[in-house]
Amino acid sequence: MKMNAMKKHILPILLFIQTAIAPLAAFALAGESAGVERYAIFVGSNNGGKKNQKLLYAGTDAIAFQKTMAEIGGIPRSNGILLLDPTKSDLDEAMQTVSRMISRNKANSKRSEFLFYYSGHSDENALLLGNASYGYSSLKATISNVPSDVHVVILDSCYSGNFIRTKGGQKQKPFLMDDSSVVKGHAYLSSSSSQEFSQESDEIGSSFFTNAVVTGLRGAADSSGDKKVTLNELYSYAFNETLSKTENSSAGPQHPNYNITLVGSGDLVLSDISNSDSIVTLSPGLTGRIIIRDKNGKLVSEINKTEKKPIYLALENGDYSATLITKNVTMTGSFTLKAGKNYELSSNSLSPVASSFNRTRGDSGDDEAELEGENGEMHVPVEFSLLNNEISSPFHKKVVTNFSLGLLRSKVYKTNGAMVAIGVNDSEYLTGAQVSYIYNTAKSAKGAQVSGIFNTADNVIGAQVTGIFNKAGEVHGSQIAGIFNTATKLHGFQGAAIFNIAKEAEGSQVSAGCNYTGNLKKGSAQIGLVNVAKESEGIQIGLVNYSKNGVFEFGTSFTSDKNIRVTLSSGNKHLYTTLGVSGKAKNCFSDKSFSEANMVTMAGLGSRFEFGKINLDVEGMANFVAYEKDDEEYEKDKAKAENDETVLSFGAHFFPSSRISVGFSPIKHLRVFGGAIFSFEYEGDRKAFDHLDNNLTINAGDLKIHPEFELGVKFSLN
Repeated sequence: MKMNAMKKHILPILLFIQTAIAPLAAFALAGESAGVERYAIFVGSNNGGKKNQKLLYAGTDAIAFQKTMAEIGGIPRSNGILLLDPTKSDLDEAMQTVSRMISRNKANSKRSEFLFYYSGHSDENALLLGNASYGYSSLKATISNVPSDVHVVILDSCYSGNFIRTKGGQKQKPFLMDDSSVVKGHAYLSSSSSQEFSQESDEIGSSFFTNAVVTGLRGAADSSGDKKVTLNELYSYAFNETLSKTENSSAGPQHPNYNITLVGSGDLVLSDISNSDSIVTLSPGLTGRIIIRDKNGKLVSEINKTEKKPIYLALENGDYSATLITKNVTMTGSFTLKAGKNYELSSNSLSPVASSFNRTRGDSGDDEAELEGENGEMHVPVEFSLLNNEISSPFHKKVVTNFSLGLLRSKVYKTNGAMVAIGVNDSEYLTGAQVSYIYNTAKSAKGAQVSGIFNTADNVIGAQVTGIFNKAGEVHGSQIAGIFNTATKLHGFQGAAIFNIAKEAEGSQVSAGCNYTGNLKKGSAQIGLVNVAKESEGIQIGLVNYSKNGVFEFGTSFTSDKNIRVTLSSGNKHLYTTLGVSGKAKNCFSDKSFSEANMVTMAGLGSRFEFGKINLDVEGMANFVAYEKDDEEYEKDKAKAENDETVLSFGAHFFPSSRISVGFSPIKHLRVFGGAIFSFEYEGDRKAFDHLDNNLTINAGDLKIHPEFELGVKFSLN
């Protein structure tokens, strides 16, 4: 009786525990669950032997595939092997290595899965690895001998459909994500049928099939919207995308094939978008063909979004451009994806692209048809008004104008040509140019804006030119201003006589005055009297430079020649500017003038190498020693002077020097250093050293080197 009573109470508890645990097990991504281990070999082989043209993107395809699976596919890099242009023995050795890894960890996992990816040449019978071949039958046997419960094979090569043609195989339902399931079998995917070529494209920098697979894994194939991409979803997406891209190609259409023989029920999850560090959400209201490219213009994702539900894409951090193509409009825009952030791409993020006007043959017989262009737009060749131009359509159509002139204001929905106004120009989208004495504005500009006073645009791809001010939400091209430039983000170039501001700069800022940017990226430069960047990975060249991650130090030192040196070093650690003065300690606190004290002014460039709290600085300097002219020299200069030309009673001699020092930072903002300064005396620079006291001289022919040693401290502001 007691036993029956216990069973009566224990049974509901066990059912409750099972109910609670099952959703958690189902949620876990296969390969990231504690009970499932995934392993992989990624092969990229551009070399298919002497008889085959060398491929360009097989290696980069394999790298991209490995990166994707490491980020969101549950295959850590420690469990993956990447082979680029391997031999047959390299591949066999990799198979053995993976087999040992699986066997070693067998006791620690309930299920193991093995993924084999190949991109390269093949024929009807084998993979072509350089001058060697790896027969399909042998390859299939080798893969089958890998002691994993599941084998997934993805081949991107010509005639790869021959690999999956097996006798007796039939499609079974794939296994559950639950790692408690006992599942065995294989899934084979090939880029083409047994009689078709597999193709790569210079435009996308990849093969059509692998590009579709990687894009699909990153979220484009997620038709259910659950942020997971299953095997069936991936194949369906890759098939449709590969076929649509190749059906009109000279090599003929590609039809990806598959053979799935897995025992179980449910579906195999290959990637989990929620594991990505950064995600782009395509908003529910965004429908049409969506093309996303990285900052270098390489295609990242292309999706034909037909349903009004969100799609989630796992992309790397960085800058992207997006294009939306629908039946009636094409829109473009750009965005920045940051770590740990979810960016939502919607129609509000994009600006319309002006559509071309097409004439139709024949007469419709009414005014509306004569004005109406493609996509229901109104075409207005010229609109002129002394006071105001604001083109509107009685038929409520979009307006495209080729030219609009207004003495005070011009405004249209789109502009393909040019707008000229002494007062104001305003256009929702500009392709050509705007010219104004006072003000130009365009929500998006692809051409150029020219203004005597002010230019502004939310997005500029071409250039802005103004006598006073330029302002743009984002600049891809360049800004040129007589006084001021500002841009929330800059990709290209800013040039101003006085000041530049960009929230983030990837190009260059050049100014006779000041440059300021939030982040100066690698390969970019700031050139001006004063350069300021929140963080800088580029180059700052100016009298004063500042960035939080750079060098900004005041230093003072005492040398073996009894000189006191005071310096300001500012800029990037790999290239900074040094300004300073040096003079005899006994003269620094006397009432002598600068020239009487023979003070030396210096300016130069340096580079810093850091090793923890220790640093090594190497600098090259240009030095000028000031001196008081004697009566004879002064009179000669007066005789040479013309008219009212001012003759100075003092002069300066130049000499070069180099400096090397080692510093130690015991606490933040403080650095103690010691080093050596080498001043170089050439035959033409002898007069400079007549005004200096040097305790040590090294003769090297016509060159004399004057070394001195120093000890000092530096105070840092960053």
